[in-house]
Amino acid sequence: AALVRGPPATRHFGGNRGGLARAIPADRSETGRFGVGNIAICGAEKTVVYKYDRAPPGKTYPIGASGAIISDEMDNEGSEYLCCFLAKDKRMVVFELSTKTVVVELQMTTKLNFWRYLPPQAHGHTLVFMLITPVGGFHWMPLDESPRPRQVWKRGPDLQGKKIVAYEEGGSNGMSGPDARSTVALLLVSTASSGTPLEAWLMPVCGDSRSLCVSSNVLGAALFRPYAMPDAFLPLLVTADTMNEKEIIIEVQPLVESLATGSLGVGDVVTCKIVDQRKVRKVNITPPTLAMGTWPEVFVCCYENLIVATIRRKGLLVAYEFRDGDMSLVRTETFNHYVVDAAVRGGMSEAEAEIVLLLSDSDNPRDGRVVSLVIERSPI
Repeated sequence: AALVRGPPATRHFGGNRGGLARAIPADRSETGRFGVGNIAICGAEKTVVYKYDRAPPGKTYPIGASGAIISDEMDNEGSEYLCCFLAKDKRMVVFELSTKTVVVELQMTTKLNFWRYLPPQAHGHTLVFMLITPVGGFHWMPLDESPRPRQVWKRGPDLQGKKIVAYEEGGSNGMSGPDARSTVALLLVSTASSGTPLEAWLMPVCGDSRSLCVSSNVLGAALFRPYAMPDAFLPLLVTADTMNEKEIIIEVQPLVESLATGSLGVGDVVTCKIVDQRKVRKVNITPPTLAMGTWPEVFVCCYENLIVATIRRKGLLVAYEFRDGDMSLVRTETFNHYVVDAAVRGGMSEAEAEIVLLLSDSDNPRDGRVVSLVIERSPI
């Protein structure tokens, strides 16, 4: 039940990574394919880290916390970092799990609204945790010589008081090594956990913090880098929207930057597809109790030129391959279970991608299962 409910203030699998610069792993083993985050479930005296592709999947650590997020394996030695939040003390503690040692501690001076692990290419090719507070967004690099969180955007009046339900970063400033940075953030926010429209906002990273609302009523969205980009680039934007009240449409648009003002904008729609819902038109699965509520209604996640959209209440997955400015349907699956979370990563070969879904059991909403799908695709 705790695994299905999920950790507080973050997504189970961490969130989409498909809009960042390409990270080519040294190998294509299970440990060399990133994109599906591990899940940390905390208690007063222990933390259980769940890795769906390991046997056994759960490992217990004698670390008590209010919540925790965990990094990928960061080096050839398999170093993983568990970032724990101790609400009573308003303190963050980062542990290296293989040695069970404390790396750094941070005293919080404000409330934590949302957090997640970010891939290394988001900031200097090092360990990065994203911390979002009422003040704004901060990159925290615990392995830096001066491990103080660095503010990368300010939360303006348009975003004050709104609940963040998903966060990701994309793009690249074209720099290498320690100077590498992402260029744009995508925030999905609402005034409540359910029942009110979900908004999609773009925010420059390390820029002027001029936020842009790209939709005031979106079902889901993600950033997307479908092909080899120049060293410096802005990603594409994929959105899932309602059309004619019943239909769901998936649209792809480029992000643009004004040369005059430096502010972000969204270009014309490149391609779109209406999701075929004929098999699930009458399906409406009741969701379980979730720490993050039921937003977004549609999970959108991307891997290279693959776009995966999951309609949670219908247990429906559709996958599209983006090529030459168009989308073609490559996979449709129905699960008859509510989709708690979804993520995608590279497969065991360049021609494969793996989609991982956490499903709630329809007969027992306190239980769940993990499903893995492998899709053949045309490498970029």
